[in-house]
Amino acid sequence: MNLDIFLQKSSNIFAENRLLKFVVLVLGIAVVINTVGLFRALNSQRVILVPPTINSRISLSGDKASDEYLKEFTRYIMGLALTYNPVNARSQFSELLAIYDPAEFQASRKELYELADKIENTKASSAFYIHAMVNDSEKHRLEVTGAKRTYLVDQKAEDTIKVYLMDYRFENGKFILKRLSEKPENKGA
Repeated sequence: MNLDIFLQKSSNIFAENRLLKFVVLVLGIAVVINTVGLFRALNSQRVILVPPTINSRISLSGDKASDEYLKEFTRYIMGLALTYNPVNARSQFSELLAIYDPAEFQASRKELYELADKIENTKASSAFYIHAMVNDSEKHRLEVTGAKRTYLVDQKAEDTIKVYLMDYRFENGKFILKRLSEKPENKGA
């Protein structure tokens, strides 16, 4: 680049340097604006999924999901965790562990496989029928109420209404189960 607006060569060089500094500054600002825009676009990006078994549209956006998505995942997780028999309990629990948070994996694995051993030894089976789901999106927690029926051998052992708490999070659009626990009953009421 040669600017020949001044008579002295050094003045032309200084003018070129100022112009180049201005261009570099404008490019730097454009890169920053582009980076901020890209970050916002990635966090507000929506992926709309319509698998063949789902009749409604489900979507994920950042760390939020549509209610339909959460309902489908809740049904899936509750089916794996609470509807079992001696033949399929261990394989269902293995499939459930694939959804767990890596930080909770070891403790959950130990707990689920101990439960699978008890199920196989006692020939117990269980069915859980969901009645209601309440989502607390601020805490990333679902409260699931339903009827749990437990059978030992072929005899009904228990038929109660249970409430389960399911803590979850999203990582890169993937649903991750942090904890699944039974809600303690209020004995004071």
